[in-house]
Amino acid sequence: MLAKYNILKVNSMRYSFKAKDRSLPLYVDSIGYKWRQENVSRPKGYNYVHWLQTYSGTGIVNIEGRTIELKENQGILINQNIPHAYHSKNGLWITDYFSFGGLLISEITKVLGIQDYLYIETPESKLKNFIEVHHKEFKENNRLAIYESSTLVYEFMLLIKKYCVVNPHNYQMNKKIIDPILQLIRESYQQNLTNNDFVKLTNYSLQYILEAFRTNYGSSPHQILIDYRIKMAKELLLNEPELSIDEIGQKVGFNTNSYFISMFKRGEKVTPGKFRGLYR
Repeated sequence: MLAKYNILKVNSMRYSFKAKDRSLPLYVDSIGYKWRQENVSRPKGYNYVHWLQTYSGTGIVNIEGRTIELKENQGILINQNIPHAYHSKNGLWITDYFSFGGLLISEITKVLGIQDYLYIETPESKLKNFIEVHHKEFKENNRLAIYESSTLVYEFMLLIKKYCVVNPHNYQMNKKIIDPILQLIRESYQQNLTNNDFVKLTNYSLQYILEAFRTNYGSSPHQILIDYRIKMAKELLLNEPELSIDEIGQKVGFNTNSYFISMFKRGEKVTPGKFRGLYR
């Protein structure tokens, strides 16, 4: 007879698996269906790979300098230990989620080509309904065979792989254009980055790069760079009180103090000085 997981029932819509065989290559941590999503902030990431999908409403996911609107049925797969945060855009946000780990989870995500995260705008039906189907099974049985746990995660990862294969344009666009540019912004935001740097990095035309970012972000690489600089400036304003406003602007890559103040005020609705004063 197969060993069973005891399922700790948090509420009628969420299950957490309190007993885990961590020697397994893959295992389930938790599953939630029609969950009233609270605000989450994980500056050091999460211990498990995490799939988050909107059931209704709209969520805002902040990850690696990118802001993603997660609308109905859209999902995001976030790898282990990747800093992120998410919250409702306005009003009630209902989500489905599935978290999992295992001895081989890092190798499997690497083989699948999943780096820090994968945003899926239009999941196919099996992926879209995955949580609903299996949550219903847990609700009826209240137990899960321990080896079925590995099978369940493997099934889910195959659906992710299928998406990447069926949607090569979206997958390759992220892999060859968006991800490298975002990484460059994170690592070199203090430097004088221009559109020419993005073209040289990816070997794609500026027009194609701009279209890729417009489709995925509704923004441009330059605006994402500005937003990331402002984010880093806010951290310095709060954590480095001995630095002047001018010094902070220079540290995060703004050429002039006036441009820094202008961009900061446009994004935060207050000047850097007033922002700092709010937290004293």
